[in-house]
Amino acid sequence: MSKNRFILLDADASRPSRTPPPPSPPSLLVKADAADTEGRFTLLESRGEHPVPSYVHEACDVFVHVLEGELGVDRDGVTHRIAPGMCALLPRGVRHRVHGLSAAPVRALYLIAPGVREEFLRAPVPGEAPTHLGGGAEGPGDPDRFVVLDRGQARPGRVAVPPAFCVKARTEDTEGRFSLLEVVVAQDIPRHVHHEADEAIYVLEGELAVAYDGRVHTAAEGQFVLLPHGVPHALRPGSAPPPRVLQISAPGGWERFVEATIEASAQVGAGGRLDAAALNRVAAPHGITYEE
Repeated sequence: MSKNRFILLDADASRPSRTPPPPSPPSLLVKADAADTEGRFTLLESRGEHPVPSYVHEACDVFVHVLEGELGVDRDGVTHRIAPGMCALLPRGVRHRVHGLSAAPVRALYLIAPGVREEFLRAPVPGEAPTHLGGGAEGPGDPDRFVVLDRGQARPGRVAVPPAFCVKARTEDTEGRFSLLEVVVAQDIPRHVHHEADEAIYVLEGELAVAYDGRVHTAAEGQFVLLPHGVPHALRPGSAPPPRVLQISAPGGWERFVEATIEASAQVGAGGRLDAAALNRVAAPHGITYEE
């Protein structure tokens, strides 16, 4: 059942291993694996050692967001410097190498879509052939989908959206697998249901209140929440200043709903509150229903 897939993980926690030893290295926290997300994505937090460089991404996109330290992404003879707050989309089938640039340990999030089984995430054994992440080739990759974004930089969209909704990966960037936004949750988001997409949230700053299954959970900095499709939930700021989060939709489409809401802002919002009935007229084509 979707309801049983709800996850709230502490900042230093990792999902329990489902595979026999050797498990994932201790520097790698598994926030969600393929079993948690019905194969949509895997989310990792790496602290010091990086699981991605030795892999060949044949069928998976990898999105990297740096939290601390600096990473280098080598592609076509150029090293792209990824500092805290920056991110990169590494599309399937496009050769690259990821490595640390700073002397201090690097903390980074790796979103892999589609998701991969845990046995692919263990530390490589010296002399082993590279793991082919995703199980098999889907044809040549598209180098134009390789993207590096500075802190605060957003992907261009169909319409302009406020800085509080900073689009880091669009649905078309990821061939529909996911979309990802850096969001400042400054107002209450009423109770609603995503009928198709899982919603996942990683808290970067502040505290987020999550109302789910009759309880209100508090997610603080470094915590992760998985909200499975088909189950009602609500969000609201739990701190001042309001929380800043990474918000994932898998499959993609969240940024398209945000754009449609901005276009209809005069109808869906009044006095700082959202009108659920008006919002549903915008949300229905995107597989979302708000309680009226």
